[in-house]
Amino acid sequence: MFFFCLFVFFSGMILAILILIAVELVHPTVSCKNETCSQLLRHSLRLTRLMSKRTTELLETYKTSQDFADLICDMQMDNVPVSTVSGQTISQRILSVYTHLKEFLPHMKTVMEQQKDLNPPTNPVAEGLNRMITHVRHIAVRVNCILEILQPNIPIPEPAESPTGIPHAQNIFQQKAYGCIVLTRLQELLSQAVQEQKSLKKGKMCRKSTKNGS
Repeated sequence: MFFFCLFVFFSGMILAILILIAVELVHPTVSCKNETCSQLLRHSLRLTRLMSKRTTELLETYKTSQDFADLICDMQMDNVPVSTVSGQTISQRILSVYTHLKEFLPHMKTVMEQQKDLNPPTNPVAEGLNRMITHVRHIAVRVNCILEILQPNIPIPEPAESPTGIPHAQNIFQQKAYGCIVLTRLQELLSQAVQEQKSLKKGKMCRKSTKNGS
């Protein structure tokens, strides 16, 4: 009887966690006023970890569907955002994460549309990117909220989501290379975003801050 109760208890915990994650993914809207810095960070870190894993899987799917994947993924393209997080302080690095996330969104949309044209009607890469765009935007919103709490008196520069730097005319080979590079750098960015948020979680800045930034 004891082991049965223990099994039911842990099964309930696992189910609750899965439901929570499902709600996070289906309903990505968040209000900065309704959560503390610690709550925002906890939810953002959980979703960033999940998206980092999903991007790695999506990149592998992409590579297995392409000929000469190693060649096209090693090409150099100046119009793809960099994945390196920069800054001397943790607040500056979190701002860098936010800026890069917003910069990647239009590139993700372009790759998604290109994939739809290359492999219609159901392309797992296009479908995966469509979901990821929503969740990356969700992460960016939460990171923005965290920045508003950490730096209440400092305006947050808003990167444009317009297709600046998006290549207008590409042949199929260039499109395939572009898609692989975008996914590769996005995965690198999300991996770094996880580490930066973990560093913030270990520190005292977010724990001391309230949802009013005081």
